Formats: sequence, structure tokens, C-alpha cells
Amino acid sequence: MTMWLPNLEGRRGPVYRRIADAIDEDVQKGSLRAGTKLPPHRDMADHLGITVTTVTRAYTEAARRGLISGHVGRGTFIRGHEVDEPSAHDPIDLSINILMPDKEVASFEPRLFQRRVLPWTQLLGYVPTPGHRRHRQALADWLTNLGMPASPDRIVLTAGAQHAMTVAFAATTKPGDTILVEELTYSGMKALAQHFHLKLRGVAMDGEGLRPDLLEAACRATRARVLYCMPRLQNPTSAIMPERRRRQVAAIAEKYRLTVIEDDTYGFLSPEQAPMATLIPDRTIFVTSLSKSLFPGLRMGCAVGAPPFVERLTAAVWATMIMSSPIGADLLCGWLEDGTATRIVDWKRHEVAARQAMAKRLLDGHRLLTHASSPHAWLQLPPRWTTDAFAAEMRSRGVLVNASTAFSVSDQPAPRAVRLCVGTPRTRAGLEQALTRVAETLAERAPAARAVV
Repeated sequence: MTMWLPNLEGRRGPVYRRIADAIDEDVQKGSLRAGTKLPPHRDMADHLGITVTTVTRAYTEAARRGLISGHVGRGTFIRGHEVDEPSAHDPIDLSINILMPDKEVASFEPRLFQRRVLPWTQLLGYVPTPGHRRHRQALADWLTNLGMPASPDRIVLTAGAQHAMTVAFAATTKPGDTILVEELTYSGMKALAQHFHLKLRGVAMDGEGLRPDLLEAACRATRARVLYCMPRLQNPTSAIMPERRRRQVAAIAEKYRLTVIEDDTYGFLSPEQAPMATLIPDRTIFVTSLSKSLFPGLRMGCAVGAPPFVERLTAAVWATMIMSSPIGADLLCGWLEDGTATRIVDWKRHEVAARQAMAKRLLDGHRLLTHASSPHAWLQLPPRWTTDAFAAEMRSRGVLVNASTAFSVSDQPAPRAVRLCVGTPRTRAGLEQALTRVAETLAERAPAARAVV
């Protein structure tokens, strides 16, 4: 077997870091697979004309990033559990929006609970229902850096964005109310509406999000009092409302006294656009979480609102779970303050952009609605495919996608389209494999209807 050697051409920085960067890149490309043995320190040094000490530093840096592990007497190997792709019998999942920073996890795993902002005595007992003020202050600073100025007094901590939406609707609606939403909306919104016995009225969209003229028409026709929308990187279409459109929607909300529940789950990927809450802060309940920007397993999010909203949001949190976990909040607070969160977000922005470029290349010639910063893409299917047939065909080929029916709230048939999430495969090689199957399927004729047995 040919010994792997790093390609250092065009790389900057100290040699040891360039070697670590080369390992990192080849792991992402799939050139270095889990379990691959790297050259011994002396062999690497001789081939590159550098000192053994430099190779040792390079391997130490790669281990810090969670890329490799060393075993006395056996050698140095590419780590397996973070970068393994599904086996040939397991599907590649493009249906869930998650991009896990495996290398960052591996680097701080040994010190996971060593750094605390608050003492254990305050973390193991009750804290105020909106959350400990120190934690809310850290989150306020984080949101401000992402374009959403916030005061800790306006923040209520929740168990993720879905819970933030739950308390927002509990605070603003009653059974039977009509809620205005984009005609293609987050599937979790549809589940909440069913749970709360709310009626959803879809508002037609274009490339910039929901259309203001049709929003105003819906306000007149329904007398609805709540609008749920995602101005920054809408799910599932990736649309971003430009400032002019946001101001138009904000003016309509003021005119018809709408409460806007703004879901900013993906706003961290597009911080150059200001949230709608900055235009009408007293009319907006801004909800977000750290699930997509950092980790979903800790279930930490928030709802931000004016004082009258905060009182009702707090009551809804108390009714549903008393308080969010102060242990999880403290852990995240530490990462927000020590720069860990910023490193993870920077990596995710870079990784999403690289994966979107791959999707654009592999699906060139097909109708792909997306944005360079989006973790997902809306693939419009050719007429020969129905949405359900295409999703079923991809499933049979080992790729899971979301059919448009999961997002549609219109009385009309769901559009002929599917959503593709680019972040879930652990490596770019896994994503390339999945998207290649999608492209091959699009190039074929739709199969004849299968007989029902």
C-alpha cells in the first residue's frame, strides 16, 4: 500500500499546522478513511525533509482536532467514530438539518464539565423560570453579535427552538385561531398547529420570501392576529428577505396589529441580514436555539420579546417544564464566553459553503433553489416525477429526502419538489455519494407505478 503523505503546496503557516490541515482536508474529502494508518514519525520526517519533532507537533495538533489517535506499539490512525459513513446497508440521511462539528467535540470531550460559570450548588437546584441572569446575559451578547440586539430582561430560556415556539404560541393563541404562515413552512410548525388546534393559512411566496401584497390580503380575509415566518434562510426554500421586503412585512404587521413569531434558527448562517424583530421589537417574539449553530443534544434555546410577552412566555415555560436545564445553559454559556461557540460557527459557515458548492456542481442543470449559506436546498423535480415517487425512489437507492408534502400548508397539491439537507453526512465524501445518486435518479425516466401487493 502506498504511504500517505500530506500535500503542503499552497498552504500557509508553520509546517506542523500545514500537515494537520492536510490531514483535515483529506479526511473531509474521504481520501483518508477511518482506520487508515499514518506514516511513522521518522518516515514522515525523512520523506518531507523535516524534523521528527515537527511531525510530532503535527500529529499532536491533528489529535487535538479529533482527527487521529495514537496507540503505543501500533501507530497512529485516523479516528473512526466521528467520521464513519453509513454502511452499504444504511441509508444516507438528507432529511435532517444537522451539521455536527465532530473535531471540536473530540477536542474538548476530556474537559467537558471542567469549566463552569456557576458553582454546582446553583446548577443542581432551581433557578428563575426565565433562566439564570448570567446565562441570559451570555445569550444576549451572543445574539447581539448575530445582529439581534437583546437585553437579558427580554430573554426567556427554553429547551430548544421547538419549545420556544411552543411557549410563544401558548402565550399568543387559543384553540381555533388562524395563524398566517409561509405557504411552505417548517414541518414542526405544522405539528404545533395540530397540537394546539390552530388553523394555518398559507401565504404565497416568491424568491424573497412571503409576498407582502398577499400577506395583507390574508390579514383582511382572516383577521388573523399572529404571523409565523422565517425571514433569514427560510426552511425549506432558503429564501432570505431583503431589507425592503422585511420593512414591508413589518409595516403590515403594525397596520393589522399582528404578533410576529420570528423563527431565526438559521440566522447564524446569514448574520448580514437583520432580523425583523429589530424593526418591530414590541410586536415580535423572536425564537431561536443553539441546536443548529452548536449542538442539538443540549436542547437550549430562547424566546425574546417585549415585557408583556416575557410575562406570558415565562408562565408558559413554568407550565410546560418549570425551567430549562441550568446545567446545559451553564455549559453553553462557557462555550459562548471562551470562544468555542465562535469557532464552531465559523467552521459551520465554511463547511456549509463548501457543501453548497458541491451541490451546485453535482446538480448543475436542475432547478435547485438555495443559498450559499443555507444548510438545505429545495430541489424542484421535472414533470416526469411526482414528489412521493421521487422520495420513494431515493429511499430505495439508500438516500432519505423530505417530500414537499411535509412543508406545504396550501389547499392546492404540494409542489413537485423535495428538500435536501447538505449537512447530515459526516464527511463531504458521504454527501457527494448521496447527491450523485440524486443526480443519477433525476437523469432517468420515472419508473412505472409499482403494483400494490
